[in-house]
Amino acid sequence: MIKDAKLELSLYGDFDCRWSDGRRITITGAKHRALIGMLAVATNGVHSRRWIQEHLWDRSGAELGRQSLRRSLSDLRKVLGAGFETIIEANNLELRLLLENITLTSQPKDGIFLTGLKIDEPKYVSWLKDRRSALLARNLLLDSDTRLAVSPCVAILPFASVGSNAEENHFGDLVAMDVARALSRSRFLDVISHLSSRQLAGPLLDLGKLKSRLNADYAIGGNVRVVDGQYRLDVDFFQTSTGRILWTEEFHGPVTDILNGDCELVARIARQCGQEVLRASVEIARSAPLPQVAAHALFMTSITGMHQHQLASFARSRDTLEELISRLPGHSKLHAWLAKWYILSIAQGWSIDVPKDSQIAADCTARALDLNPDCATSLTIDGMIQGDRSEDMSLALSRFQSAIEIDPNQGLAWLMYSRLNSFQGKGSSAVEFAVKAKRLSPLDPHGYFYDVMASLAHLVDGDFDTAKTLVEKSLKANPRHTSSYRVLAIAQMLSGDGDKARATVGTLRQLEPNLTVQSYLSSHPAGHLPIGADWAQALADAGLPSN
Repeated sequence: MIKDAKLELSLYGDFDCRWSDGRRITITGAKHRALIGMLAVATNGVHSRRWIQEHLWDRSGAELGRQSLRRSLSDLRKVLGAGFETIIEANNLELRLLLENITLTSQPKDGIFLTGLKIDEPKYVSWLKDRRSALLARNLLLDSDTRLAVSPCVAILPFASVGSNAEENHFGDLVAMDVARALSRSRFLDVISHLSSRQLAGPLLDLGKLKSRLNADYAIGGNVRVVDGQYRLDVDFFQTSTGRILWTEEFHGPVTDILNGDCELVARIARQCGQEVLRASVEIARSAPLPQVAAHALFMTSITGMHQHQLASFARSRDTLEELISRLPGHSKLHAWLAKWYILSIAQGWSIDVPKDSQIAADCTARALDLNPDCATSLTIDGMIQGDRSEDMSLALSRFQSAIEIDPNQGLAWLMYSRLNSFQGKGSSAVEFAVKAKRLSPLDPHGYFYDVMASLAHLVDGDFDTAKTLVEKSLKANPRHTSSYRVLAIAQMLSGDGDKARATVGTLRQLEPNLTVQSYLSSHPAGHLPIGADWAQALADAGLPSN
């Protein structure tokens, strides 16, 4: 083999594999070909050994499946020779196709993906069907002008001067720009750029242009007056389709507060607008059958229901998401949010089949990443799943790092990055990332989760008082979140407050009667790490039964 030769791979139409120096590679086994194809289209070229076994050798059982995978890798090593090490990286937990050394030589227009590779394994058949559907949806999207935006779109107009005061105009423009920046950090809203919104500003607002030219569903506007260094700001938040004002409020204060970077005014406006979008969306969704409700209203309604703590509302949110997916099957973020629905179902104790729901969640994120491997939301939620399903945190870590690289404002990715640092005993880094995550997610209805993860970070950092304060705040927002009780009991026990820790474990056992120290260690993502053993001991000292 010529030094530095790469593997040229065709996955559409007839499978073909050769070195870039022209020499053909003969791979006859259908499962050998499928294995390479699965890795080639996986995010970062990585799948766990367990995932591969379940999709190609599930009928053989776990032990024979492991043996079959080992034999297949041995066969590929013989076929590829010295080039195997430059193409496939294998360890005890996962397989990685080194994509930097791979060139894909065919495209979807050249034929059906993995055509002719018929393998009698239900999970493979299902995966292949989903993969081909995802490719079809993506190609239809690329060939059309279909707008896949499902998040409500908001325009922030410069606040108009009451008179002709230049200072007022500059001040109103500055506040609008800061509000746009604050809202743009939300994962739930699409915010029109400030420069685009400015083009439609003026004394007479044309709602038709605001809707048609900017495609905005909602807008923020109003006027400002500055007198003797004090501002009066009148803020209106309204629907562009009807002109209906959903919220209005007057703010007062010294101009210097805004000029010096005091963002409390901006934060209040952003929070209120986010809440009004949620309320309006729920109202719209309740007033008409689901098929007649606008996509952005369905999306916000599903997010709202998903983060409520009543089972009926939570269950309806899945119906809403599935209605959206039926309309927009090519939208990766929707599949990722459906995965999160299953994650929350497990966390809230509402799942009646945890292994099944965990697998459905993993399948949803796999489909999301098939549709868009660069979707930061999908990468983050898949990282959450991978981190909980494997003792090896490296794949989860790479998902969060990729998400942050794509979108540095992805608050949930920073939060889960904080969680991994907590598991590794890196308290100061965990606190830093948790604080950053909270700052980037001011409108997230999942706030209780941010608080408990921040509590965990402070716990690892040795700040037990802050840890207890944060987790108690989390429990007020969501009293069913059992992991919050575990964090609280551990913090109480490690800070010397054994009586309260035992009371907390008593409450925890009412919600999770089958929980034991042993089940905690076997199910917790950090159960195999030293810090997990320390936490388990604290729970045991607080009265949790050993088995």
